[in-house]
Amino acid sequence: MDGVKRNILLYSFCCCYVFPQYLCTGLHSQTVRFSSQVGIHREQQSICPQISVGEDHFPGFYIMSQFQIAELARRGTVKKVTGTSPQHVAYHIGPTFNFRINSRSAYPSGLPEEFAFVAVLRMSGSTINTNWNIWQMQDVNGMEQLAVRLNGQSQSLEFTFTALDTGRQIIVFGPLPFLFNDQWHKVVLHVNRLSVTLFVDCAKIGSQNIPPRHKVSLDGFTLIGKLKDNPVLAVPFELQSMLIHCDLKRAQAEPCHDLPARTSGNLKSSSSNLCA
Repeated sequence: MDGVKRNILLYSFCCCYVFPQYLCTGLHSQTVRFSSQVGIHREQQSICPQISVGEDHFPGFYIMSQFQIAELARRGTVKKVTGTSPQHVAYHIGPTFNFRINSRSAYPSGLPEEFAFVAVLRMSGSTINTNWNIWQMQDVNGMEQLAVRLNGQSQSLEFTFTALDTGRQIIVFGPLPFLFNDQWHKVVLHVNRLSVTLFVDCAKIGSQNIPPRHKVSLDGFTLIGKLKDNPVLAVPFELQSMLIHCDLKRAQAEPCHDLPARTSGNLKSSSSNLCA
């Protein structure tokens, strides 16, 4: 009987003291990892507000709203045009209006280290052969800090940034002849911590490694649709959407079924040799 009592006491001791410590140790390690993820998520939320584009809700910045393009259209400063389908509204940008705003007003807490730049646009006329910035951030002296550029002369897309050790850097994707025409195209540029990946009309074009980047100064200006060599001059083009996604997976998941270029065989055959 004494043996039975000893076994009962030993079992009770293990249940009350020994097992809970092991269980708590496991739960504690899980809690630490979870808290770290929550911290990162909260940090992203503090930089990237939740925005609404149609029925979509995600963390990011709607560049169309930053430049008040819809309001300018209501005033008659910007002309409305038909977008990728009769259901989509787009806008004719340039060359008469100066699209430049203070960067601090557009990005009060700055840009996240990783983001996706997304634009649905159409070029026509001389713009197809022009070297121009879709989107650009300058410092207070007008020096380029960050830019997404379409170089019609080389038929390439360029991403410009400032590296920590080597200064200004340009990453070139091209040649991309299927992009430089008068059709609607969707350009998605994933900017990761140490790499940049380009998608055109939902097809992956390629990925390139980059060195660590300088943080962008907010004491400057953000511009859209400007000549590369003369940012005072605006470039005429049509714009349906332009935004920055802070959720890269969400940006990549968006479909391209309404793009005319996506249904043609030109994109697939032209980009097959460029995909990483």
